[in-house]
Amino acid sequence: MADTYPHGRDHYRSNSRSDDIGINGPKSDGSNGAELTRVGTNVTLTQEQFERLFLSPTRSAGGSQLRATFGNPTPLGLVGFLLSLTPLSCVLMGWRGATSAVVQTGAYYALGGTCMIFAGIGEWILGNTFPFVVFFSFGSFWVSFAILNSSFYGLQAAYSTTGSAAQGAESIGYNSGFSFYLLFWGLMCTVYFVISLRTNVVFATIFLTVDMAFLLLAGTYWHTAAGNMDAAHKCTVAAGAFGFVCTMAGWYLLIVILLDSLDFPIVLPVGDLSNFIKPRKRIPLDEKVV
Repeated sequence: MADTYPHGRDHYRSNSRSDDIGINGPKSDGSNGAELTRVGTNVTLTQEQFERLFLSPTRSAGGSQLRATFGNPTPLGLVGFLLSLTPLSCVLMGWRGATSAVVQTGAYYALGGTCMIFAGIGEWILGNTFPFVVFFSFGSFWVSFAILNSSFYGLQAAYSTTGSAAQGAESIGYNSGFSFYLLFWGLMCTVYFVISLRTNVVFATIFLTVDMAFLLLAGTYWHTAAGNMDAAHKCTVAAGAFGFVCTMAGWYLLIVILLDSLDFPIVLPVGDLSNFIKPRKRIPLDEKVV
């Protein structure tokens, strides 16, 4: 999830100009020098060039040097996200008789949590605010989800009068409480989706589908609390389906970034949306009136 264009796509169609020097002094040969004037030069990028820049956008000199030193952390975050959500989505849909994601708890810690948090730190070092927030927040989610699935903490048992985890997992208090957690994660992903409309179609698809998955999972736990097990099962399967679509978009984006990192001659489109919402006009510092 490399950083988006904070100044819009037009930032990369820049007008290169020289400063007004205004020299009229004599040349070394004694002749008068012509006055230097400001000349505008328009550079237009092809769609292919733009998409390559979009995945690894040019930043300040310091950010570029850091990127050259540390590399692009986005693929690492995507790997952690995909290797956690893809198998979970398959479990939610009940493929091949899968009924529980407890066996994947280690992956949530080591991949979803660790990889995404490290990727978030990398994006923070590079000054990429949006991917830093996304990776760090999702990494934290996977850690919290791993804790929820771990019997060591006894979260489900706390909702049972007998100390039974199975009984606690069926209680109204547990299911309703967890539903609110998932509901507000859905709200968070709605915010991410709106922000992603300044990026590209692939990013937007990832956030839209994972948003639907969170909301459907919230419905699953609320139906479970109400005893509507048939509706809960349908919501679970639908959430898994949306999660799976999300991961397919994520796998595609990962392939795009890795191909680009080694300059493969294959450039896959991501669907530019930078002009879907026009960027806010920024006044250069040297033109601001003090």
